[in-house]
Amino acid sequence: MVPFLALTLAAQNQTPPDPYQLNIGTPGQVAANLGYTSTTSGKPANPDEIAAACDDVRFLLVGESHATPTHHRAQADLVQALVKRGRHVVVGMEMFTRDNQMKVYGLSSGRQTIEEFETASDWKTQWGHSYAAYRPLLEVIRDNRLRIVALNVPRDWVRQASRQGFDSFDAMQRKWVPSLDLSNENHKQVFNALMGGHPPDMGGINIYAGQVTWDTGMAKSAIDWSNDWTSDKWIMVIAAGSGHVMYGQAINYRLQQLAGMKSKSVVCISAEPGYMVSRGIADYVFMGEPGPDK
Repeated sequence: MVPFLALTLAAQNQTPPDPYQLNIGTPGQVAANLGYTSTTSGKPANPDEIAAACDDVRFLLVGESHATPTHHRAQADLVQALVKRGRHVVVGMEMFTRDNQMKVYGLSSGRQTIEEFETASDWKTQWGHSYAAYRPLLEVIRDNRLRIVALNVPRDWVRQASRQGFDSFDAMQRKWVPSLDLSNENHKQVFNALMGGHPPDMGGINIYAGQVTWDTGMAKSAIDWSNDWTSDKWIMVIAAGSGHVMYGQAINYRLQQLAGMKSKSVVCISAEPGYMVSRGIADYVFMGEPGPDK
């Protein structure tokens, strides 16, 4: 399917847009270099500065390329910086579905080792990407006894939304995915770029509806947890794929839409130093050292 569509695009002389260089949000581009770069100033930043910039928000979204160790090291460093700043941190993870929340408590309580958590959390079925790559993030969670929040919706719900639409959801499902707004044209632009220009409706399967189900469900999970916070010191670091974070159009957009909640964002990229990215892509971008972890 994908090779055929790619050939079709080539035959039409269409070059898919670079998803990191879309004209959404703040205009202009900035050079991303090793470490953290502020898209506002174009200057280097560090985890402590980013933590300070989060003083007025309750969510920091850190978009990853899955199973890229440097990206998970960055997530861990940002979590540690927020702890250091005195924030009450919880870590929301795309990797786990909400119905499996009970399986992720052991690491946070310190009852399990990192190795034991792999089995207890049903990592292979829940996520499947390299467990070792996520170790830096899991270690900082365990060392600081931080709560993990399972953000995602069951995978079959995403398929259901893609094939049957939101009208097929029952009352219980709508508690976790209360709406399915498919009208955000900026988000469609990001989604289409990440899909390489492929149409979001393929053979009657609306894969874009599935993507919005993911984003909306994860945002609702985060909001539901935040409803119990009694202090403005609480903050959730959301670890998710970059497509769920970029340009403020995915989970972050749904946080604002559903509950009027602001957030900050970091998008982790894998590229050569000096790579140009749109200023609107996130508040900060992170680039890891090249090499085995790239």
